Amino acid sequence: MKNNFWCALVIVLVLNTMVMSGQNVSQAKVDTVKNVKFTPLPIVFFLPETGFGFGALGLLTFRSKGESIENRPSTVQLGLTYTTKKQILLFAPFELYAKEAQWRFVGELGYYKYFYNFYGIGDDSKKEDFEVYDATFGRVRFTAFREVFSDFSLGIGYEYDGYYNIKVAENGVLENLDTEGKEGGTLSNMGIVALYDTRDNIFNASKGFFVQGSLFTGVKALGSSFSYSKFDIDARYYLQLKGKHVLATNLFLGNSSSGTPFFDLNHLGTKRTRGHDNRRYQDNAELSLAMEYRFPIAGRVGGVLFGSSATVAPNLKTVFSTSHKPAFGAGLRYVVNKTEGTRIRVDYGRSNEGGNFYLTLKEAF
Repeated sequence: MKNNFWCALVIVLVLNTMVMSGQNVSQAKVDTVKNVKFTPLPIVFFLPETGFGFGALGLLTFRSKGESIENRPSTVQLGLTYTTKKQILLFAPFELYAKEAQWRFVGELGYYKYFYNFYGIGDDSKKEDFEVYDATFGRVRFTAFREVFSDFSLGIGYEYDGYYNIKVAENGVLENLDTEGKEGGTLSNMGIVALYDTRDNIFNASKGFFVQGSLFTGVKALGSSFSYSKFDIDARYYLQLKGKHVLATNLFLGNSSSGTPFFDLNHLGTKRTRGHDNRRYQDNAELSLAMEYRFPIAGRVGGVLFGSSATVAPNLKTVFSTSHKPAFGAGLRYVVNKTEGTRIRVDYGRSNEGGNFYLTLKEAF
């Protein structure tokens, strides 16, 4: 499975070459950038599933020559962290723009030595069944978007996760569960993605829409160990109330077919459902609604009040009739980069089973 990681990189490079060849942009324009800003940051974060993490992050923002300052900047991050639970996270997410944002390339390269929570599958899983499983994997994400008309783009996407070392609790819930992926395996999925994006800022939107729909399927010919399909719709709306007061809303609907490996199931406890333990509830389908009220406090410091209602279910039909799990909380924000709006996020969220503390970068959605 380790060799499949390099195959995944080759696929991404081929996709990138194919889409770049149609741009008809001069070499001088491609090779020359402006408004370059590099922000090195020491990383100290806390997440329930990691404990405290320490490391470094480099954030590079730039615009190609000829791009207006009003256009969104291209961004590349490179981070390396180590956590108090002996996890290693090496990650390089990116979002690149070209030709007046007609082309957008979004993705991530990463290597993770990590472990995840597992409580079982379904909205009726029990907290006392809690266990963890170790996972070591390489990751590749890449989507190339082409603008079809103003603010609307279509793209081709590829995703790869190579789980070559999964260790589950001996005689635990997961070991005794009949589910795909317990022995590890390779995700190698191709798909199509549609995107409507009118946000005024990719780091800290105060107005506009972000609506993304995707459909992916496992491709055996590209090394996939699993035969399944999945889709999701991620819809966000940002409303500027007054001054820097913003109301942000995120509606998410996702579903996957039978044969989905357990580590790729939809789950609660993500950024939009803070307050729940990570992966506290997971299943094929997820429906969630989250809202945030963001407001200034003083200088670079701001505050947030948030809440969510979400559920999981075995399929799309039943997700609309399954009882929801609410969560709520509050947080602080500190602006690191005034130009682009990058910020440190500190949140405390609660569900009916307790609370969780979060310290990390960037807004939740």
